[in-house]
Amino acid sequence: MSSSTRQLQVLDTEYSADSVEWCPIPGYQDVMVCGTYQLAQQDFESQPPSDTLDESGTTAVPQTRLGRLLCYHLLTEDAVHLSEFQRTDLPAILDMKWCHSSLNEYPGLAIADAKGILSVWTLQGRQDSENDDAGRSCRSLTQQCEVQIVEEGLVLSLDWSTGRQQSSEPAVVTSDSQGQLTLCQVSPTATGANIVSQWKAHDFEAWICAFNYWDPTIVYSGGDDCKLKGWDTRTPCTHPTFVSKAHDMGVVSIHSNCHQEHRLATGSYDEHVLLWDTRNMRRAVADVHVGGGVWRLKWHHLNKDLLLAACMHNGFHILDVSKLTDGNPTVVASYMEHQSLAYGVDWCKQTISSAQMTASGATPGKPLLASCSFYDHSLQLWEWLS
Repeated sequence: MSSSTRQLQVLDTEYSADSVEWCPIPGYQDVMVCGTYQLAQQDFESQPPSDTLDESGTTAVPQTRLGRLLCYHLLTEDAVHLSEFQRTDLPAILDMKWCHSSLNEYPGLAIADAKGILSVWTLQGRQDSENDDAGRSCRSLTQQCEVQIVEEGLVLSLDWSTGRQQSSEPAVVTSDSQGQLTLCQVSPTATGANIVSQWKAHDFEAWICAFNYWDPTIVYSGGDDCKLKGWDTRTPCTHPTFVSKAHDMGVVSIHSNCHQEHRLATGSYDEHVLLWDTRNMRRAVADVHVGGGVWRLKWHHLNKDLLLAACMHNGFHILDVSKLTDGNPTVVASYMEHQSLAYGVDWCKQTISSAQMTASGATPGKPLLASCSFYDHSLQLWEWLS
């Protein structure tokens, strides 16, 4: 297993970091957001209220889940590094994703939080023009709307329908701690979001949900019941289109490949990445053991054969699936410099010139990535060297 990566920067996120997302919209691809989660217990100076006592009379101290949205610019003038331009206190953030296309001419970000809310934000301000400092300085993320997905529970994951197909009213699908999936429609101006349908999908937590980017009427979900399921949202979703028990533990990551039709990747606490041909979900076409529990999977935004995996107890890995017909995917690079659970990870979409990379100490032509680890409260910027 190669470790051909190099760390460029480490930032303290103060709270536990669990999600990182680079903006995909041209002109704003130097922007990255990081979501955090912190469990805090409420202290009582005197006798605790009666509603904090469980059936045995023992004090059940309520827990508050704190979060923070951190926003960064990627700078390349002196050294390739991230510079924070906004922080916003929120309920704990479980997941967030940028819309693949603009919302009302601005980049749109959806956030899933610990109060059961899905919120939609837009990145206001000028586009980047050759490191235009004035343009960057006036940017800000502003909440446009929110919708209550679940009253008693957490929204655990989300995905946009826009991976390949543009839409004047894009859809967002969420999964939650009650085992439900919820399909929402976002208005063209991003000022409103409405629940279209909601259904029970899994017996326990529905850890992950994802669209089939080639056919957004199809949704996939994975749960703590160890099942991977498919859903046709044109129906009432009383029954899944398929149920797979290929994973031995909870299914926690799913990603559709927007550059190759019928290719789907899934990951699980069982430490395996499975690749699927969506035309036949009875059996995976490839299986690679990466270790650690596969919390997130991200296909490369340009190369259909590169897959990024955040593997909790075993670091971050880049898989090459180009020789899938000759065998299983191979791990071509690993980043192991973090000191805690490997949670969030993403490819940088920004194109940086060779001159900028050389001047700032990075390697020309090499992909930049960002990742975060949970208990050590850190955000890392790194590059793949080969």
